[in-house]
Amino acid sequence: MIIQSCKPKDIEACAKLLAVVYSKAPYQEIWELKDAIAYLERFRKIDPEGCFIAKVNDDVIGAIFSFSYPWHGGKLVCIQELFVSPSQRRKGIARQLLSRLNQGKKVSVWLVAHERSEASIFYQSMGLSQAGPYKFRHGSINT
Repeated sequence: MIIQSCKPKDIEACAKLLAVVYSKAPYQEIWELKDAIAYLERFRKIDPEGCFIAKVNDDVIGAIFSFSYPWHGGKLVCIQELFVSPSQRRKGIARQLLSRLNQGKKVSVWLVAHERSEASIFYQSMGLSQAGPYKFRHGSINT
């Protein structure tokens, strides 16, 4: 397995994997390929240096899409997506993708995870807590 920067040519394979991962419980999301491609392309354009893929041979088996910016005391990384093929989980792939973000330096991380997902358990094992001064809000804006 290799971890490498996500290039424009990798987006379609990442989008196909995203659609598979999010079709499963607890998400149950149905992604059209064109929408998944547009979604991931947008985040790669924001900060290409925060986007990496995990590959075995020529198959994308995991990916991370993030963006970062200066923050008090260092750098803040916002993880938009981190996903690994269901058949490849529990092999350290997500951990290796995360390690590419900080490259040995301490960074603050923000992300949103479904509380009943394997991802939530994984993030907690990596030291990320649900407690803090910020709360996630969702819904429609009433104007």
